[in-house]
Amino acid sequence: MPGKPKNSGIRFRMLLAWIPYVFLLYFVWGNFGEYVSELNIGEEVTVTEISGCAEGGAPMSGMIPYCSGEWRFDDGRTGRGSIKGDKAEEGDKIFAGDGFVYRSRPSLIWSMSVTGFFGLALLGMAIGLGVLYRKDAVRRRQKN
Repeated sequence: MPGKPKNSGIRFRMLLAWIPYVFLLYFVWGNFGEYVSELNIGEEVTVTEISGCAEGGAPMSGMIPYCSGEWRFDDGRTGRGSIKGDKAEEGDKIFAGDGFVYRSRPSLIWSMSVTGFFGLALLGMAIGLGVLYRKDAVRRRQKN
């Protein structure tokens, strides 16, 4: 048809491409927000009991070494769970809160930084792709 543009389905294809991207961006920023919350409410606690440790596999296997243990907060509450990272021993300081535990505060900050960087990279890619799409659309209009 002479009046119909050649790229009539491009908007639909872009919508289909953006759906998983938006989901991924939402997931990354959701994790980032969770890390920030944990950083704000967590505190350094002392390990009171270690019930066993499991060594991780090969570095690329995805298996992270952890120890099962118990810890005590300053106000007397206790917590129990898996302490991921290096082998923990009784008397070690860990960073924990209600429902989460990290081997140390810097490990949480590192996780938060990597997640934030990944989110910014995704956002930058979206902006770059939008700019490239607009430039291409303008070029196509000028060509016709």
